[in-house]
Amino acid sequence: MSSVKLPVFKIIRPGIFCAVQDFGRFGFRHLGVSCSGVSDRQSMIYANFLVNNRPDKPVLEVFGQKCEIEILNPVNIAVSGATAQILLDGIISDFSVARCVVPGQKLKIEKLINGAISYIAVSGGFEAEPVMGSVSTLTGTHLRPLLKNEVVFAAISEDLPSKNLGHLKPLNIDINSQINVQKGPEFDMLDENSKIRLFEDVYRITKNSNRMGYRLDGNPLQRINLNDILTSAVAPGVVQLLPDGQLILLMRDCQTTGGYPRILICGESDINQIAHRSPGDTIRFKLQ
Repeated sequence: MSSVKLPVFKIIRPGIFCAVQDFGRFGFRHLGVSCSGVSDRQSMIYANFLVNNRPDKPVLEVFGQKCEIEILNPVNIAVSGATAQILLDGIISDFSVARCVVPGQKLKIEKLINGAISYIAVSGGFEAEPVMGSVSTLTGTHLRPLLKNEVVFAAISEDLPSKNLGHLKPLNIDINSQINVQKGPEFDMLDENSKIRLFEDVYRITKNSNRMGYRLDGNPLQRINLNDILTSAVAPGVVQLLPDGQLILLMRDCQTTGGYPRILICGESDINQIAHRSPGDTIRFKLQ
């Protein structure tokens, strides 16, 4: 596949959060460096497949709505993730299939209908100077959320997008679906009543939530003892029990170690689903 690096987008408005992301950086957790990467990996893979890219090519991750972009060079693009009303030069347009855009056109995510994050892929993939083998956001480096008037580069491919999607499907976002979990290492620190209520109660995502973790609000859970535990490894998908009996569900930018009991662990597909829930949405856990 032949490609050339060119400026492809100018960010007119970044919206809530807009950043170039890939699968994240691996092999540095012993140094305290988070994996980070896209919140919803399935949607990243699907967007890349729509424009005939390898699954690991960087994409643009856009939280929320009102992000607006000016096209600087001709490129094939596709959008996956949240169901959204997308405008091209003010006209509602379908980007669930790859299509070519040209310089001067303006793309806007006007309204979210279902889900919270959109993924924009371009043929060839976005480019940035990597840190520790990844271009995903990393605090203290140049890899940060994009700002107004910032220019984004891509390795624009001259090849046409593939129409053969094989067995790949877009993520079926359901903000009301139960989240499948397994017992965590410290599950048995809960008292018997809390073990039952954990899978019966509904938890609400609070405003104090971000890419590091979602804080949940519900009926406080109780421990059989209040002894401290040794600081241990944590990863995205781990559900920790806080001292006040509430829960925090760790997301892609979470720390590498923690001292709170790890009472549940949810898998990759459920992290993708959780990423599309916003403050005020609810979570129910289902033990597998």
